[in-house]
Amino acid sequence: MSPLLLTLVPMLLLQATVALGLFSLATLAPALQISVPELGWLNMFLFGVGALIAFQAGRLLRWLGPWPVAILCAVSVALGMACLALWGRPAIWFAAFFFGLAFGPETPASTALLAAVTPAARRPLVFSVRQTGNQIGAIGGSLTLPLLLALDARLPFILVAVISLSLALWCAWLARKPGLRHVAIHASSVPKRPKLPLQKRAWALGTMPLRWLALAAFLFSATQMSLNVFLLSHAVWTWGMALPQAAAWVALLQLGGLIGRLAWGWLAQHFASASRLLGAIGLLAASTGLLLMLSPLSLGGWVFGTLLLVLGFAASGWNGVLVAEVTRLAGSHQAGELTGRVLGYGYLGLAFAPGAFAWAAGLTDTRIGFVCLFLATGLAACGLIAAQPGRTVN
Repeated sequence: MSPLLLTLVPMLLLQATVALGLFSLATLAPALQISVPELGWLNMFLFGVGALIAFQAGRLLRWLGPWPVAILCAVSVALGMACLALWGRPAIWFAAFFFGLAFGPETPASTALLAAVTPAARRPLVFSVRQTGNQIGAIGGSLTLPLLLALDARLPFILVAVISLSLALWCAWLARKPGLRHVAIHASSVPKRPKLPLQKRAWALGTMPLRWLALAAFLFSATQMSLNVFLLSHAVWTWGMALPQAAAWVALLQLGGLIGRLAWGWLAQHFASASRLLGAIGLLAASTGLLLMLSPLSLGGWVFGTLLLVLGFAASGWNGVLVAEVTRLAGSHQAGELTGRVLGYGYLGLAFAPGAFAWAAGLTDTRIGFVCLFLATGLAACGLIAAQPGRTVN
């Protein structure tokens, strides 16, 4: 098996495993007696921890190397699940902390590893394939964890912990393979050089394209998170749908996101700079979302379903393209570090979105909250299109 496949497969499974941990709290919230407001605070805490760790991902990768960081991410998921298995409801905040520790450096570590073995022209597709692990883990967890919980109260947590530890052992074995050992050395070794302005602070970004990418990561992530968390409730309370019908439409949205990550990644291979493509994706998400929110009751079933599919296609399909574009601007030696910085802002969007959206919706209604988010996403998309590609940081 090629070094690319030997790296891509475990990194995809790592993201799926981290997603299993992240979504376990929401999926099993009724069984764990977690209220909706508390679930919102838990998500803010979890993604806030992830954002803080992501901003320091460059130091972590230089200190330990990407393979050890990936291993620690898998172990952190296992520790969070162990907390839930042993203590249940009283341990949810400890579990959220460990899930945040896993979430923050997971994408920077995998980016550093994949950038070392992937030709530049193939990175958008490879990174987009890797990013589908989030949907795979979320869908798999939603379908299996409640069924396992019905069999035994601790079974889902124990099973995910075992899967996480098995993945950690596999990554440790791969890191020692002669054919992959150079990957870790190449990805974690940064040549000594004078510090660039963007290296002075963990959250600093030195070029205008990177700043626009960070703003896009923040707003695109906030929009994606709000759709995932609140669209079902919006469909029930505002559109008057029955719960099973609303859940089916939200599943269609997630399917669109899974298809979108692969399709946009394939298309981005044909762009010298993916910033304008990201802008087009943002404009598609904004326009589709606004049309959906402003006139849903006048739409037929097929039109409504098509809009939801396209919305998921754009609003949840951008991640791999953004990671590939950051890697292009950073160069392979700084891929993990710059990815951590840019995605740190995206993780802040994930952290603040649930609370901010709930607050805004409480003042008005969820329709206005979604409209404001889609308008902001459209403005960020226009900025991405207008920004110059910028020089490669090499």
